[in-house]
Amino acid sequence: MSPPLGLRPRINYRRLAEATSLGLALPSGIAIGMFIGYWLDKWLKTDHWMIIIWTLLGVASGLISLLRGLKKFIRDAEAGKED
Repeated sequence: MSPPLGLRPRINYRRLAEATSLGLALPSGIAIGMFIGYWLDKWLKTDHWMIIIWTLLGVASGLISLLRGLKKFIRDAEAGKED
């Protein structure tokens, strides 16, 4: 049995969207880095060096984005509790 309407917890869809977008920060950084590396390998005719370098740069970029997003998410959550 569900609680009455007045007692249900209110869902903050904006915060939910921010939280789910954090899950895409790392994989998207890696995918973009791999794509750039693959394209540069084909263009420069190198032996997978560019894909390795750019994938590592993509991992670093994704981690930085993820950590910045988490820091902002936590800061906003703590500010919301104070209100």
